[in-house]
Amino acid sequence: MIGPQVYNMPSGVPFLTSLAEGLRGFFPDDLQDALILLPTRRAVRGMGEAFVTAARGDGTQATLLPRMRPLADIDPEEPPFEPGELVGLVRPAIDATQRRFEMARVVAEYHKRVSDLPLDAAAALAMADPLLNILDDAALEEARLTQTEAWSVLMAEAAKHYQDAATLYRIIQDFWPARLSELEMEEPQTRKVKLLHLLCETWLENPPKTPIIIAGSTGSLQATRRLMKIVASLPKGLVVLPGFQKTDNDQTWAKIDPQHPQFGMKRIVEDLGLDRGNIPDWPSVTAQAKPLEARRRLLEDALTPVGRTHDWIGRIKKLRGDFGEDVFEKATKGLARIEARTDADEATTIALILRETLETPHATAALVTPDQKLARRVRARLARWDVSVDMSQGEPLAETPIGVFLDAVLALSQNPEGDVERAVMFQHQLTALNAERGAALAAWQPIERDILRTEQKIGAPARVPDEFETQLNNTLAPLIELDGLASAPVWASALIAASEQIATRSDRHGSEILWRGEAGQAAAALLEGIVIYGNYLPDVDTTGFLRLMRNLMRGKVVRKRYGSHPRLSILGPLEARMLSADVIILGGLNEGTWPAAPQPGPFLSRGMRREMGLSLPERRYGLAAHDFFELAANPTVFLTRSKRSESGPTVASRWLWRLQTLLQGAAKDGSKWLQPDQDYAAWAEALDHVMPKHVVKAEPPEPKPPVAKRWSTDKGRSLSITEVKTLIRDPYATYGKHVLRLRRLKDLGQSLGASEFGSAVHLGLENFLNEHPSPLREAQDALLVGALEDAFSLYGYPEEVIAKERGRFEVIAQALREELNRRHAAGYDIVGQEVWGEADVPGRNFTIRGKMDFVERGPDGYGFVDFKTGTPAGDAEVAAGFDPQLPLAAWILEQGGLTGHGKATTAQLGYLQVKGSNNSFKYKPIGQKKDIETLTAEAIETLDKLIARYDDPEIGYGSQVRTKYTNSWSDFEGLARRGEWAGILGEGTKT
Repeated sequence: MIGPQVYNMPSGVPFLTSLAEGLRGFFPDDLQDALILLPTRRAVRGMGEAFVTAARGDGTQATLLPRMRPLADIDPEEPPFEPGELVGLVRPAIDATQRRFEMARVVAEYHKRVSDLPLDAAAALAMADPLLNILDDAALEEARLTQTEAWSVLMAEAAKHYQDAATLYRIIQDFWPARLSELEMEEPQTRKVKLLHLLCETWLENPPKTPIIIAGSTGSLQATRRLMKIVASLPKGLVVLPGFQKTDNDQTWAKIDPQHPQFGMKRIVEDLGLDRGNIPDWPSVTAQAKPLEARRRLLEDALTPVGRTHDWIGRIKKLRGDFGEDVFEKATKGLARIEARTDADEATTIALILRETLETPHATAALVTPDQKLARRVRARLARWDVSVDMSQGEPLAETPIGVFLDAVLALSQNPEGDVERAVMFQHQLTALNAERGAALAAWQPIERDILRTEQKIGAPARVPDEFETQLNNTLAPLIELDGLASAPVWASALIAASEQIATRSDRHGSEILWRGEAGQAAAALLEGIVIYGNYLPDVDTTGFLRLMRNLMRGKVVRKRYGSHPRLSILGPLEARMLSADVIILGGLNEGTWPAAPQPGPFLSRGMRREMGLSLPERRYGLAAHDFFELAANPTVFLTRSKRSESGPTVASRWLWRLQTLLQGAAKDGSKWLQPDQDYAAWAEALDHVMPKHVVKAEPPEPKPPVAKRWSTDKGRSLSITEVKTLIRDPYATYGKHVLRLRRLKDLGQSLGASEFGSAVHLGLENFLNEHPSPLREAQDALLVGALEDAFSLYGYPEEVIAKERGRFEVIAQALREELNRRHAAGYDIVGQEVWGEADVPGRNFTIRGKMDFVERGPDGYGFVDFKTGTPAGDAEVAAGFDPQLPLAAWILEQGGLTGHGKATTAQLGYLQVKGSNNSFKYKPIGQKKDIETLTAEAIETLDKLIARYDDPEIGYGSQVRTKYTNSWSDFEGLARRGEWAGILGEGTKT
């Protein structure tokens, strides 16, 4: 064997393009016989494109490509192995789904023995995944956990919860190899390492005579480094390192630790026995690499090992000595930092840079970020220019249309009567129910609008489902009938059958619609895995299977096979390795995002991992730092971050911070070297900014409809006594209700609130008092409690809520009995409930009307009592004219308008607060500030003035016109757009 043939691809040059061009020079005659091992499948695809592009540059329209394989996913049935070469030597890898499910079964069985708490399938999977990660890590690091001294210490001395985890892991360590042997399968990562070792042995015994190239690997695995050593010594073997920095200072080289970007390169150099000073750069890249040499040195010094940062002043002097006084201008040419105010501003800034790139013919740009939220924001902002870009990270299956559809089917089967669940189901684009596309939705919309979102009369007959609802219920029957424990495959099969039937259109079966495309295929594979391997999981009920599906769909990523834009891309750091673009944006450079915060896992502490030979978070920092270094060394790079995120202020990434610190050490205004040529952040702020001179001040609405339209109620020129209060406080609400004829639609599935509570209490009291006149006996309290329970049941309150409220009902019954008996003793007897009354306002062609909650008659005249479950108006509020309901009731009686009663005077007005808690049940009389006669006269006078006021076509309807007395339950605040102007003028304005 000859000496190692190892080259370095300098950071910043197009890796795959340069590699393709160089290999054509290295192997002009037998390149088509070569085998190239690259880190990822994406790199393999990019390498093929690079060869095609290089051939076209020579005028060749067709070329034979060499064999290319991903180093991390070697197939024993394909080169570099020969068919049949590994028969009996390596077992197939266990299916990933089967592996997860079987491990979840072990976890569930162990949990059953040590805990009385239930553990469903989703929870078992959540506990199994960290254990599988430990198995993966141990396989890749070739560590024998239970054979280490640290394991013995863990079992003897560690905290109890760590010992429990270790016991579980020991069970798995004993059980799992036996189970794999029984299945004649192998752990995926163990198999990968075995294949690498077998490849090493194969090539040691029979060195290939054709070219073998390993390119772009950081050598993170010991087995990979061993293979690289063998390949480097083959007669036609080459190893091309990605971005190796020679680091001529021995002290700095010695200080390189796992967090350093060159840690992986250091291990390769040492394992391969290389002289780091004599590793040549890849031929033909000198012209491209030379202009970026100052950039690479700047980044190398900025990211120097922590133990060497004390010598930054000396490094700055050396940089100037090696490259000249203008070294920092040279190094930062094309490198810019942008700090946006918020995440949203950062996304807009990045989108502008990407969009600007398209103005240059054939130019390409890529956003590289691990922050998927940022990636999504940028993607959304590009849509404003009709630019569509896919994210290489993909999206969770749960967020795709098919994922949402499957979730909706399960959610509806769990709650078949749920309004929200049915609405989601009918509004989904995949729901067809054997009809034409959109027919089911068209039938559903009036049901939702006119029935489910509209108040229905209490006691109305149950609605008969329409044909689509009936068909949907019949289709879901197999799922609904499974209510109870069943195996996951049974649930999955029922879900598949129901989903296909729901998605079936008049022209196509649901199976042809659901399982197509990347997302459909991913969903089909997931459900197929459950059907095949789901028996390993604990049995689940409908809620448990819904949780299981959500867990699995969140963890399954759907990626597009091909990008949607030929010149723009959004990539994660892993996907961006070895790829190049004219403009690169490194986004989300905040600590905790890039690099990401470490995830130590629940079963082993950091110290335990170190002692057992497992990987540490520092190594991931080092790999992330290497990605940052490689990308930042490109000719045109933008480094972006946000100063503030949704959770608060942020801290700049350690790499960005150290780069800025180094530049500030070189000059007080060192930050000037990272200023972009264009102020993109200002562009982003100005994109939707309106100049102050162009701002149109938002004014409160004051519509002025024709007089003929102003009182257009179904009863002509008329208002109810409660609507007068609304007109006084919030005229705009009267406009919305009676002029625009609008009504508020209920929220689907909204919980029963204060309004329904009050209505139910009123109904219960009315029903009871109609049957039981005063005086009341203590024995009748139970009858009132029963009447309240019946009323709450009619309003749709579930049994458990009614049972919970029973204590409140008992308090109400006792307090009401005592209050009514007190009033009976004072001479007041009940003469009516919900009594209708109406009267004409003199000279106004206008009728005032309403129902009186509780009408009494006593020795001095009538009494009106208004039951309130909330806070009633005070005497001062009524006296000021802001709540004229009770005085107007007295005026109607005075006019002889109360049904069943003649003209009479009113002696008492008051509110009875019926709450049943906090001692709030009490009678609040009205008429202390002003006598009832005065209140009545002023109320009708106020009404007369209101009618006259709004009969004036120049008077508009304002929104919440009172500063203090507002309409607390207004349905028209959104229509009045109060959010745009109320903050400027205050919560209300006096008129």
